Amino acid sequence: MIFRRHKDAAEPEAFDGPDDDELDDELDDDEFDDDDDDSGERDDYDGDDGEDAPPRREPADEWEELDFAQDWRADGPFDIDEVDFDADDIARVDLGALIVTPEPDLKIQLVVDQKTKQADTLIVAAGDSALQVSVLAAPGTEGFVAEWRHHLLEETAQAGGEAQIAEGPFGTELRRVMPVTGPDGQQAQLKLRDWLVHGPRWLLHARLLGKAALDTADRGPAAELGEFFRNLIVRRGDVAQVPGTPVALHPPEQR
Repeated sequence: MIFRRHKDAAEPEAFDGPDDDELDDELDDDEFDDDDDDSGERDDYDGDDGEDAPPRREPADEWEELDFAQDWRADGPFDIDEVDFDADDIARVDLGALIVTPEPDLKIQLVVDQKTKQADTLIVAAGDSALQVSVLAAPGTEGFVAEWRHHLLEETAQAGGEAQIAEGPFGTELRRVMPVTGPDGQQAQLKLRDWLVHGPRWLLHARLLGKAALDTADRGPAAELGEFFRNLIVRRGDVAQVPGTPVALHPPEQR
């Protein structure tokens, strides 16, 4: 962690891909695009009132109770209104909806959605592990985390996969096994860990793949990618969007 959140606050190197070729093939597969069709069916908007803290309600189950148990963002990820860029001289990379702190041993790239022609996913690779991050528009209610988690569980069941709910470093996480077809046509299983982090009118959906998905103790590659994730800064913007809609990312600018 580089800095703590203010409690009173209102070109990187080219990505060569993880060593695991199958993982590299699956990252862009439309089968795992969580944001395509669900958001288009919603007609409620996240609004533009700029509330800093979502209203609290009674948890619906033990996992939502875990979501509410503490401030999981105390050490990041951060909203742009919660940080002071003048407090350090660290070089960061501005991707629009995300501002990242690059690390020498991590490679990053943006993935462009072929339907919208906009970049909506950041991929960070470390050896044969990867972290996939999307910024989603969200309403001001904390229950949207549970709603998006339910969407992922339904997606998993429909694909014939398996899912386990567990406690992770950012609250409730999903540990999933999804059936995939490799480039040679052989069937395989892809293991994933999903982190969902709610901020002011945004939701970060992070997905661990490769060895990091197996590192549930967070002492190896998952810890390294988790530290990168904690240092992310989100710039949601003021435009009202349907909850679950990806917020666009842009080619990098040095900040």
